[in-house]
Amino acid sequence: MRILLLVILVAILMYYISRRFFMKGPTTSIMKPTQQHNLQLVDSDTQVIAKAAKSTLVTVGIGIILFFVILLIGFKIKILWIALPLALYLIGQLFVYSNHLKAIRKYRMYYDPEQADVLVYNAAGESMHFNLLRDVQSVSEVKSVQANKGTLFGYYKLRTSKGELVIPYLVEQHGASINRQFFDALNQNFKIEVETKLFPII
Repeated sequence: MRILLLVILVAILMYYISRRFFMKGPTTSIMKPTQQHNLQLVDSDTQVIAKAAKSTLVTVGIGIILFFVILLIGFKIKILWIALPLALYLIGQLFVYSNHLKAIRKYRMYYDPEQADVLVYNAAGESMHFNLLRDVQSVSEVKSVQANKGTLFGYYKLRTSKGELVIPYLVEQHGASINRQFFDALNQNFKIEVETKLFPII
């Protein structure tokens, strides 16, 4: 009976998670710039997001099952409690995913590979314009301790004379030509300080 209840609870929770966090497409409501220079959109895409959603769903599912197994038989086999931090870590990937998805929906970034100009619009319609080679003061990088089912979460933080810009790995993982040009320029022109965290929350 307890096993049947466990299966039902896991099924309900997995359904809720899939509906709540993984069935939303990227927003397109942020305004686009007028045509100037050679500005091109640097963004993630639905395939990258779908892959991250799938791998996160599997990871979280494993964590939930492990968590319930520990609760059910942990009092009889006490050594299982050692695995509790692992279960919580796996479940916590859900919050990392939703945090990064929210971050890429906040803005649209445009890059001119010829002039190295960057133009960013946020959801409120505010803009930030800077030159990647002249105005960036430092670049840091925060990434997860490991990839989960092929997805590595992390982000870049650019400190510029105009403000800070955070760019999730979900943008870098999109293989569009303009994305590669932007991140190649970023890595070639700056010494990037890398920090590793269990949960790289933005």
